[in-house]
Amino acid sequence: MPDEQVEILPPGRGLVLDWRVIAPTVALGTVTGFAASLVVGGGGLLRHAVVGLLGMLVGQGLVRLTGWRVRTGYARLDDMAMAVIGAILVVLLARFIA
Repeated sequence: MPDEQVEILPPGRGLVLDWRVIAPTVALGTVTGFAASLVVGGGGLLRHAVVGLLGMLVGQGLVRLTGWRVRTGYARLDDMAMAVIGAILVVLLARFIA
């Protein structure tokens, strides 16, 4: 390969945390966790955020594994509904284990 075609790239900077992405995700997780707590009980802002974020992961995992999906006509609302279902499952599983 000729030297003219070789590019030297700067070293990678690793994982870049962008608050414009993280903040809405945490906010959505907190709202999702709060919605799940209305169904199965529980409280606390930190708990809502953790349960909501885990619920988003579980809900999307359910969509990918089973193909089940809540259909409301709005993509964001569909994702939130699956996240609430996932958060409810997370809370019930945590109660079952504890």
